[in-house]
Amino acid sequence: MIAVKTPFAAIGALVTRRVLFQIHWFLGITAGLVLAVMGVTGAAMSFEDEISEALSPSLYAPGVPAGADLSPDALIARLQADTPGYYVSRLDWEMPRSRSHAVRLTATEGRDRKQGRVDRATGHWLGEPTGAGFFDTMDSLHRWLALPGEGKGIGRQITGFSAIALIFFALSGLYLRWPRQALDWRAWLVLDFRKTGRNLWRALHVVIGTWVLLFYLLSAFTGLWWSYDWYRSGVSYVLTGKASDEEGGRTKKGDLAPRPAIDPAWTAFRTETGDRYAWVRIARPAPAQPMKAINFDARRADARHLRETDRFSYVPGTATLKKRELYDRRPLGKVIAESMYELHRGAFFGLAGRIVMLLTSLTMPLFTVTGFLLYLSRRKRKRAAKALEAGREPSQGASDLLIAYASQTGSAEIHARNAALALGLGGVRSHVVPVGEVTPDTLAAASKVLFVVSTYGDGEPPDMARGFTRRVLGQAPLDLSHLDYAVLALGDREYAEFCSYGRQLDAWLARAKATPLFPMIAMDRNDPEAEASWAMALQRMGAIAGTRGQIAAAFELWTLVERVELNPGSDALKAYHLRFEPPADVEMNWAAGDIVEVQPRNDPALVDALMSAEVSDGNLIERTVRSREELMSVVLPSDAAQRLSAEPDLVLRPLPTREYSAASIAPDGTLDLVVRQVRNADGRLGLGSGWLTAHLPIGSVTPLRIRANPGFRVGDRAATKLILIGNGTGIAGLRAHLREQNHAGSRGHWLFFGERSFAHERYFDDELATWLADGTLARLDRCYSRDPACGRYVQDLVLDAARALREDIELGATVMVCGSLEGMAQGVHDALISVLGLPSLNRIIEEGRYRRDVY
Repeated sequence: MIAVKTPFAAIGALVTRRVLFQIHWFLGITAGLVLAVMGVTGAAMSFEDEISEALSPSLYAPGVPAGADLSPDALIARLQADTPGYYVSRLDWEMPRSRSHAVRLTATEGRDRKQGRVDRATGHWLGEPTGAGFFDTMDSLHRWLALPGEGKGIGRQITGFSAIALIFFALSGLYLRWPRQALDWRAWLVLDFRKTGRNLWRALHVVIGTWVLLFYLLSAFTGLWWSYDWYRSGVSYVLTGKASDEEGGRTKKGDLAPRPAIDPAWTAFRTETGDRYAWVRIARPAPAQPMKAINFDARRADARHLRETDRFSYVPGTATLKKRELYDRRPLGKVIAESMYELHRGAFFGLAGRIVMLLTSLTMPLFTVTGFLLYLSRRKRKRAAKALEAGREPSQGASDLLIAYASQTGSAEIHARNAALALGLGGVRSHVVPVGEVTPDTLAAASKVLFVVSTYGDGEPPDMARGFTRRVLGQAPLDLSHLDYAVLALGDREYAEFCSYGRQLDAWLARAKATPLFPMIAMDRNDPEAEASWAMALQRMGAIAGTRGQIAAAFELWTLVERVELNPGSDALKAYHLRFEPPADVEMNWAAGDIVEVQPRNDPALVDALMSAEVSDGNLIERTVRSREELMSVVLPSDAAQRLSAEPDLVLRPLPTREYSAASIAPDGTLDLVVRQVRNADGRLGLGSGWLTAHLPIGSVTPLRIRANPGFRVGDRAATKLILIGNGTGIAGLRAHLREQNHAGSRGHWLFFGERSFAHERYFDDELATWLADGTLARLDRCYSRDPACGRYVQDLVLDAARALREDIELGATVMVCGSLEGMAQGVHDALISVLGLPSLNRIIEEGRYRRDVY
């Protein structure tokens, strides 16, 4: 068995992720726009030469001239005479005689320069290619955002900082998105376009970010070469053993000084190389700088990139060769240092590299857009959370009404807060609190109290009300003759003790001589009569509307995309893992612990049989005239055919909803459920389980909605260790919590789980093994009640681990229980009493560290 880890490592990892995430999004909203501009402009310049030539073909290839080519010295002299105030700083000699030469003219004063083509036979300036102004603008935007000061201004610092930010984005994004199954390439690279809304934005952000990560790192690390002199010198020293010898700055003011002749060296170079090279660059330093050598950088026609050149160096003014440096014999470090531009634009790797870098540069705005959308979505959710939190704060000044709620799954809290909002619109000030905060002194000081309380399980109070029940209701009634009160009791009529806790509270208040504002209202789910009574009661108390604020979410049509049997071969009822995808306009933002409400439908075969049934009444034979759609969605009496024939206007109640624990989290992209089939006494499948596991076809839609369940959320205890306990289909809620912790990078949790047999009921075994391997689970204890080799229940595991459990709980761990109410939940509760003692168990209940979702 794996040893239990302390929570400090998990807390440290969580803090690290949160810090990195905060920096990641902060830089994203500051540097993101700059990087988007740099990406688009970089992409625009990726094929500048090819685009320019395509736009001005006659400028590049004017045809074979009638006269002979001018020599380099003659061509330079003619060009400088025609353009006073400029000198030729670079001449790119094209060997094919049908092509013109490329030339760069640099101003002898200032920072101006021109780049264009020159006639090889006459030396006349032919002009700049079409689009040169556009590419100059792109270059200026890319390098310094076209801000004043050019390379010496603030723009260069901004783009340099943004390149550093891009490195951080790539590395921190990799850490933050590290998938649960790191060895599964699909988790890294597969983009699921079936996701929608925020989940699609995140998928685009992280998956495409993984695709382009290496290219962005290459682009950023090479881009810094031109941003910071210290970086260029340092990298050059690492690669070549000496600092960069690239010239910095611009031309100094001064007259054109006599320059050594190039022609002798050129003649010697052409004699030696012949037609070996297709292109030769002749670079000339500024007039004030000495010309230590005449260098010819020569490139073959089949070179992969522009810097794949051989260098021939000659003594200035002579034909004497000083050095011959061939590309394929240079040290790798020097090749990289001299090819930084080609690496930056991907050309170092040939045409494929340029195309890939073009595409990755074009994706840069995608990350800005999706990052902003995720940021705005996060802000929206935070505002909603703050609004909800603000609703929990005591109102300023004295309140007219105290509203206390006791909720297990969140329904009572929603009703309580809706009531406060509706009453507030009518001018009634109220203070909403959980019932655990209500004390005898609170009741003594209040003049009017409205209780909204749920009954949990088989007549029990919600966990959050246990302390109140013990401290207040468990004592002799107080004298509350000054107090006006009302009780809204929520429950489920399928339980024998319907609204039992509300009735207990109402009876206690009556014995304390408090005065009822109206008789207790007992409300079931989908209970229109009770809802109407509640709305009228609130209106009599001063509310303008009976339902305002946190109304229940509408049902949406979700698509069933997968249904997998979890226990094939078992003699138990079948259990299934179901996956649903949302409609396009639904934002997926639920949390682990939340509840899924399903609006089931009747068995289609049963409805079809009813539609075709004929009923004889005397000499009249009738068939139901109800539509199939109506019959699919209402409660059908056992004698439906006869009743519908005899009573054409018979009102049929809508089918009740069914609730299930969400087995996934929103980032998963699907809403998962775990459903076990239920068989009625007549052998037919139960309403909810039958619809989901047997009658609903794969690819079809069904109405679902997700309801927040604060009583089973981790909430503000996200950094603590979780002790998860459950059985059967209770694995659903526990799985969601484990997925949430794993997604957050939280490690060191503990799972107790019980089922029937090792051979058939090892639910989600692969996932549990992965979580054990990566540390999400520090310990996994399982038992199988029907196996002779085990024969134990999950509560037995709790008792066996008593010492370790006590230690973890004393260190702040939170206990989460999910599964069947009968047997497991009470057995685990009794076991925890044995392990901790009743006072300690009550203490962690009141602290919110013992949370249950049982059914």
